[in-house]
Amino acid sequence: MDITDSVGRAAYISFIVSLCYCNDYELGYDPTVVWNADKKYWVIKCPDSTAVKDGEMRVVNYYALKPIFEAERLFGRHTRGFAASLDPDLVDEPDTFIKDSWPYESSDSQHTSRNELDILRDIEEQIGKDTMDTLGVIRATNGGTVCFSKAGNLVNDDTSNIMEPIFADFETALCETPSVPIISKGRASAEENLTRNILLRVHRRLALQPLGQPLHTLKSPYELIIVLADVMVAHSTILKTSGYLHRDISPNNIMVVDDGERVSGLLIDFDYAVKTGEARLAIAERLGTLPFMSISNLQNSKVQRSELDDWESLLYVVCWLGVHGVSHDEQVAYQQEIDAACKVDKYYRYPLIEWEAGTFDDVARAKQNDLEDDESFNDCVLQYFQDGAAYDELKDMARSLRFALFANPELGLLYRGLSAKEDIPDKPTLMKGAKAIKTGAKAIKTGAKAIGKGAIASEAVAYRGSGVHSKRFSVKKVNPFEKRLEPKARKYINDDLLALMSECKDAAIAALHEMSTSDF
Repeated sequence: MDITDSVGRAAYISFIVSLCYCNDYELGYDPTVVWNADKKYWVIKCPDSTAVKDGEMRVVNYYALKPIFEAERLFGRHTRGFAASLDPDLVDEPDTFIKDSWPYESSDSQHTSRNELDILRDIEEQIGKDTMDTLGVIRATNGGTVCFSKAGNLVNDDTSNIMEPIFADFETALCETPSVPIISKGRASAEENLTRNILLRVHRRLALQPLGQPLHTLKSPYELIIVLADVMVAHSTILKTSGYLHRDISPNNIMVVDDGERVSGLLIDFDYAVKTGEARLAIAERLGTLPFMSISNLQNSKVQRSELDDWESLLYVVCWLGVHGVSHDEQVAYQQEIDAACKVDKYYRYPLIEWEAGTFDDVARAKQNDLEDDESFNDCVLQYFQDGAAYDELKDMARSLRFALFANPELGLLYRGLSAKEDIPDKPTLMKGAKAIKTGAKAIKTGAKAIGKGAIASEAVAYRGSGVHSKRFSVKKVNPFEKRLEPKARKYINDDLLALMSECKDAAIAALHEMSTSDF
């Protein structure tokens, strides 16, 4: 509206007057989350498994002292989290995580966000509750779409009902307007670039168990290695047993369970998960958390996403935490250093800044440059890892992951979005399993600045593969993506990466045991 003319001023005054007559819900208050001033805790009404019956939303009350985290951005899923209990007397001993979010939906079923409750229930049905608990996979005990009463009727709490009647006209206007991508800055979710769907969001609330803690509660990289190994075992088991590909491996979606004796990993947030075999999996979608999205995902490649995209995301998680620090204190100290440097030089380019700012294509190019070869990886990423023997182990794991995903004769280099800069020898020694990956990474570390130079580099590429020169994949006659779509090749690499993580986990457990015994 233009308040410089009479029509605009009248519309503005009408808006102010209407605002004064709004009820609490219309002003944005959530009547299903209420603060009990006497007891000093939140009462959270969570839809139960039957959701709605006889015109009423059946709910289960949970009790929480305060949110674990709150939404900090205007756009996105606006996720809030509470550590809660079913018993108000045990509110200070929570055992359930309440996830409150606004995932987007669309009339186009190919782009609609999956219902996480349905996905978790399907996974539990396929692999069983006990197996989920053993693996470290979040379970949904209650949940559904939040509802509210409107004109005597129970309706879903979504933007189409909240913004009615302007919603339909506004959505029509958006659909008739060319979609302009939003430039993502900071750790923004890729879904914010879907401007056509940004309006239609549904309020969902889930009660999840077990209750985990954020990754920054870990005390050392050794514990991080254990947690990541657990999570990828869970990831692979879910994919193999129930067919769901997670598609959003990131620090916020990996939690820690500490039983007092040891830590274990917990995989959460299946909002972006999709079942293999669905037509949707073949559709190019830029989904995930920006710094941890695979290169092919960032490039919106038409190549079908696979488990290797999630393994690539894990590599970025390792690098990100290696640079920023694992524990909360390390992360705070690192951020203070960055802030101080930026005050001295406002154009200061801190490590990995290109992974979290700019367009999708900008981030893809930055990762290509950083991962192009071992020398680039060391100069752009590894040298900025935190100091200490534990971080050296994390570096070795990062080298091994990069080697398996980007310098692997089993895959064409274009397959991972890279160029044919690395020159893999014509006749590499073919070895099998995770030991070959470790051998390759260690050989690079001890002297091979670029793969393809000398006997050490030949040993570095000793890994299960076709033995074909990598430049073959840049020849037009060969489809560089064929091997990506071959399940057998993906299974080989996935199994070897699991073996690698198991080996790293065993070494981390041994290191922690040695540290604990040396204290006495």
